[in-house]
Amino acid sequence: MNLKKEPPAITALTRTLKVTNPSGLHARPTSEIVRCAMRFRSEITIEANGRRCSAASIMDIMTADIRSGTEIVVTAVGPDAEKALDAVEVCLGELEAKGL
Repeated sequence: MNLKKEPPAITALTRTLKVTNPSGLHARPTSEIVRCAMRFRSEITIEANGRRCSAASIMDIMTADIRSGTEIVVTAVGPDAEKALDAVEVCLGELEAKGL
């Protein structure tokens, strides 16, 4: 009798979001996104302007030159992917209210 456990399924989810804060993703708003992304075990990536970057890397995101009005594709791969995407969406939506 084989009692091998199957590895847990890895969940990959994607969401398209729009950057609405007037200044886009410069240093301060990017640091908010990175802080948010680092709370999760899932690997979170952001695609914009033909570039894919880690949501846990300030330099990665800043060099993508993501301006206000840009649509970004956020992907989370891991056990808490849905929660991670929800949190990134909330964080992105709150940037303008925080004056970033």
